[in-house]
Amino acid sequence: MTSKILVTGDVDGNMATLFKKIDSVNKKAGPFEMVLCVGSFFGVGNLGWQDYKSGRLKVPIPVYILGPNSKDEVGCYPDLNGSEICENVIYLGKQGSFTTNEGLRIAYMSGVNSEDPLAAKEYNYSIQNLQSLESSLRWDDSRYQGVDILLTSDWSRGIGNRTQPHAQVKDSEVGSPLVSRLALLCRPRYHFCGLHGENYERTPYRNHQSGAEQARHTTRFVALARVGNKEKKKWMYAFNITPMKNLERGELVSQPPGVTDIPFTQQDIEIQGEKKQQFFYDMNAKMEEEDGKKKKRKNENNDGGGGKKAPSGPCWFCLSSAEVEKHLIISVGEHSYLAMAKGALTADHVMILPIGHHQCSVNLPEEVSEEIDRFKSALRKMLKKHGKVPVYFERNYKTQHLQIQVVPVIKEDANLVTKQFLDEASSRDIDLNEIPSHVPVGQLAVQGQPYFLVDTPNKETLFGRVNPGFPIQFGRDVLCGPDLLDMPDRVDWRNCQLSKEEETDQVKEFRKKFSPFDFTME
Repeated sequence: MTSKILVTGDVDGNMATLFKKIDSVNKKAGPFEMVLCVGSFFGVGNLGWQDYKSGRLKVPIPVYILGPNSKDEVGCYPDLNGSEICENVIYLGKQGSFTTNEGLRIAYMSGVNSEDPLAAKEYNYSIQNLQSLESSLRWDDSRYQGVDILLTSDWSRGIGNRTQPHAQVKDSEVGSPLVSRLALLCRPRYHFCGLHGENYERTPYRNHQSGAEQARHTTRFVALARVGNKEKKKWMYAFNITPMKNLERGELVSQPPGVTDIPFTQQDIEIQGEKKQQFFYDMNAKMEEEDGKKKKRKNENNDGGGGKKAPSGPCWFCLSSAEVEKHLIISVGEHSYLAMAKGALTADHVMILPIGHHQCSVNLPEEVSEEIDRFKSALRKMLKKHGKVPVYFERNYKTQHLQIQVVPVIKEDANLVTKQFLDEASSRDIDLNEIPSHVPVGQLAVQGQPYFLVDTPNKETLFGRVNPGFPIQFGRDVLCGPDLLDMPDRVDWRNCQLSKEEETDQVKEFRKKFSPFDFTME
């Protein structure tokens, strides 16, 4: 499916001009799925911003922005880890990636370069941010292809090599070696940036060494000028793009006329004070070396993706583990499985779990996430036949293996679920909020930060970051309340345990109901 995207350069606080132009273009040539803004979004005065922040005026379509590039901009961001700043204006965060509903994979890194991680300010990025992106994107995996779009504020150093460079912007002086390295390793199809007030659309370049490596897709580098600039330099870029995952290989790797080799030299990606590394013999080279030996990620089991973190001890939920209670398993797919919950609230309380070891749903390999969604869909269809609807919740706190709890309620209570969770959270001073459907959860969940997540029967998503002392049984507690299941004595799972024989019978009964909807049997 093709997406229509708008990209703009630095807004610099000129919101009125930006949103007026977006509205006009969207009406004439849209609809567009989203707007991506690179460079500085806030500036002096931020003319018209308060009208949008208060809700008096509406932003016409979702606008995704990068973080601050100077000390003066920091105060405009309520949460530097990422948040929705006003309706339809979403700050992505310091670095990360997300996949849209259409399948586009977008990576980003906010701020300006700081070569010294110890001296980095709130508006800087450093090698540590690049390492976090590596962990997220897993570009050292042999199956990694690249991303559809990369967003940075800084230009790449050396981007003008092997082509006509920009006349005014000297990328060898103002370009960032970290951005060059990021572009080299993450292989975007489009790379957008801003900051220098100029429009520069480089000739596409290859992401492989011609004649020495298998052909890959090309990258188009586009720098955009400031919004509403008096010189009429191009500050908005509109384009159609089909996610690379949906393209035939021949179409994806097609080389346009005038394409050049990779522009970056070894000097363009070297970082001051870092041990010298070779990137151009192995394009999948790891970022770090220890004692001259490359680290390697191990992926010995066919369990749905690389980058898995080994459990710190015996795991009760890894399917290959001896600790798994096999009699609770209902259905097994290629990357995930369905099991009866231990100490289930009801006879149809089940869990969806990845086969391999993954701690939470954020940054799951795509194939694992897609299969989990298939289990959710199958369960939704099964429960509908019995007059029920599912509540899915995940507690990424004091657990080392992802468990998506599936607790049905009668369909007449579907509209109560969101209110019950939000009211209970409010009464306990727990951070839990409904998030817009277009905001990927991965943008709100900071790497390593515990969280609680609910998907309601009405397909609303509730998300909250978890602090120490979060009640372990919070999800069960809400569902056991008088307005939903009305089972106050079953909040603690240990009060609901059955004998192994009873559990086995319950699994058989559930499997019988689920089998007509079980895609793993197709």
